[in-house]
Amino acid sequence: MCMVMHAQGYCFDIEGTRLEYVRKHPRDGKFCWRHILIVTEVETKGATQRIVSTSGFFKANGKPLNKGDVIEEVFIDEHDNVRGDLGEAVASYVKSRTGLKCSGTGSITVLPSDMQPGDTLPMASATVKVGPLKYQVKVYDRKVLREETISVPAGTFKCIVLEENRIESGPGHNKNVRNLTWYSKGIGFVRHDTYVDGVLDTSEILYDKN
Repeated sequence: MCMVMHAQGYCFDIEGTRLEYVRKHPRDGKFCWRHILIVTEVETKGATQRIVSTSGFFKANGKPLNKGDVIEEVFIDEHDNVRGDLGEAVASYVKSRTGLKCSGTGSITVLPSDMQPGDTLPMASATVKVGPLKYQVKVYDRKVLREETISVPAGTFKCIVLEENRIESGPGHNKNVRNLTWYSKGIGFVRHDTYVDGVLDTSEILYDKN
């Protein structure tokens, strides 16, 4: 069944919304994690909405994968564009993985509500400091590939497909991947594929929404 969307931006905007994703390795079906995203706060000021969400990641046995949750804050402006601070988002993720205090600075990223196939989006970068250690993230070659309606366990969604390259670098951690992400208005991402050396490595898919 095709789900009716609430917002016009590529983001959830209803407090209490719970999205459940599962990430696997498609080549062998091996489980990576279960991702539970909950919208914990929605604040409206004038024509702008502030959205706060909490993401928990869990092993196949239900135990937490990380040392804490990822907390992310985004804003939906008067034109339904979704804006977020990449530095804060990456820092929250690193803190959840390590349990250590960290700080991040970076670009403000935007998901325009009027994205069309052929559009390109600005490069984004972030730097996160964990004590004396410094980690950097760069997201580049961001382009809108196509519109596509896809079916996943949570339903059928009309999406825009965004391609981007992502480099993560720092002491003991270096990663270079290409991502394809299916975004649906009123939801956010419905599917997220990661390619390593041109080969599909993982796929995270929306399994439930309530």
